[in-house]
Amino acid sequence: MKKYRILEVARAVPVLAVVVFWIVSCSGNRVSKAPFEDVKAAVAETVVMDAMQEGDDAVVRRLYGLDPTEFEGSWLLWPLSNMDAEEVFLVKLKDVSGQQAVKDAVEARIATQKKSFDGYGVRQFDLLENHCVVEVRGNYVLFAVGATAEDIRSAFLSAI
Repeated sequence: MKKYRILEVARAVPVLAVVVFWIVSCSGNRVSKAPFEDVKAAVAETVVMDAMQEGDDAVVRRLYGLDPTEFEGSWLLWPLSNMDAEEVFLVKLKDVSGQQAVKDAVEARIATQKKSFDGYGVRQFDLLENHCVVEVRGNYVLFAVGATAEDIRSAFLSAI
């Protein structure tokens, strides 16, 4: 009798693992109904803007190669000086099909910044390596570089 019970449990474990994997996979693409301005406000509360400025659509196109008119909303804070690496980019997609394009653009931006600071911008390179967050959640994407990147991430996740 015990032998059959062990076999039943052994059969159930892979099925349970698949169900858990499916739930976790699907939860990352859940579309948020949170208004962009509310999420932006929550993120803005945690951002230290001393060395950053707001970027317009032209700056988003230049730095990321993305067209902000394709988003439901976007907000960019970028360095005042080319000698800084702190940056925040928040995007609300019209639908989740745009996730990969934005994520690829963010990864390209990180690579460009690392290349720029490699060898001489020790503090900036450290920020890009150790204080950098890329969070893709359904119809929202967050990119943050800076000492408060984890705080920004937490505010973002709470708001969406």
